[in-house]
Amino acid sequence: MKPNELVLASGSSLNRMKWEEEIERSSMEDLLCFGTADMDFQSPEPILSALTDIIGTGHLGYPRVTDEFYAAIGNWLLRHTGWKFDARSSIVQNLGIYLSAWNALDALTRPGDRITILTPVHFCFRRLIQVNGRVAVECPLSYENGVYSISYAHLEACFASGSRFLWLCNPHNPIGKAWTREELTRVADLCDKYHVLILSDDVYCGLTAPGTPYTPIASLSKKISYQTVTLYSTSKIYNTTGLRHSFVIAENPAILKDYTDSIARMNLEYGLNIMGMAASIAAYTKCDPWLDALMKRMTDYRARMKAFLRSEAPSVSVYDSNAGYFAWIDMRNIAVPAKQLKHQLEQEAHIVVENGADLGKGGDGFIRWNLACSEEHLKEGLARFAAFCRNHSK
Repeated sequence: MKPNELVLASGSSLNRMKWEEEIERSSMEDLLCFGTADMDFQSPEPILSALTDIIGTGHLGYPRVTDEFYAAIGNWLLRHTGWKFDARSSIVQNLGIYLSAWNALDALTRPGDRITILTPVHFCFRRLIQVNGRVAVECPLSYENGVYSISYAHLEACFASGSRFLWLCNPHNPIGKAWTREELTRVADLCDKYHVLILSDDVYCGLTAPGTPYTPIASLSKKISYQTVTLYSTSKIYNTTGLRHSFVIAENPAILKDYTDSIARMNLEYGLNIMGMAASIAAYTKCDPWLDALMKRMTDYRARMKAFLRSEAPSVSVYDSNAGYFAWIDMRNIAVPAKQLKHQLEQEAHIVVENGADLGKGGDGFIRWNLACSEEHLKEGLARFAAFCRNHSK
């Protein structure tokens, strides 16, 4: 396996939620799984080698956090975005992206607080807000002529109504859009005007199409950075979700203290993830070629999907995403109720996808399809999907 080679995971020992669990649940041996946000590719070779080296030491105890860890992250962000900050004084580790989010919510909001989210967005956003006694304020994205944009008037109305916290997703899951510097600047200006704190989930940040920049909102200015906590992990970019490792960046010392106080109440600051740190160092220092190859493949897959469906199922359309490994598909011209799309696709076409109806306002009638798969599965999945669409076209 070469450092930049995309290799499909294979073998009888695989035991994945995305495939084996779904097949067992459905009792469909021919089920094609394009739902769960994992890739079917192995993690990059430098990450696998780094983990092997850790095991080779024979010691899996508490690790020391080295300067190499902080430098790897800081230099990657400087190289890819131009954001320069003091990594050692701004980074705190945690056990997964949503635990990072929970601790940020715990530290910076109180029960009953109103938290604005841009929808449709991953269901965990709304769920974490609600089960922790906060109020989710949905600000639907505008979708006109095949283009997604932020409704700044609606966003300002959310802040004016008393919401003092924005949970941003950049790049945005599920639509696969990397917000531009201009878009983020307008969001930041509103946050500054209404004294709104920002939680930015940037877990898909490395997955941008060739030529598409990723801009962290915290990189816009020191003032905005001091209002922001940014969530990061190698999990989605390098397919390491099973390691359960994440970190946040917060340049504001007061915010960082509140966050570290929150994780200290759960003793999460002690005994850090030895594998997660090793994977992070390798990912951010040795895996750029692999990432480039991946995004070229995803761009090609998305183009092939669009061309195929334009010919074979013209009643549906694929959003022109520039980030992530998802296809966001408009099925509003298909004669199936929005809330039944996922179930009916599984029952009739033996395909698993994510239903946009579960992702908040603006998601009805859309599905999210995971493109990080083999060419064989993509080809067969598209054939089944096109037949389903033709059978149910309005």
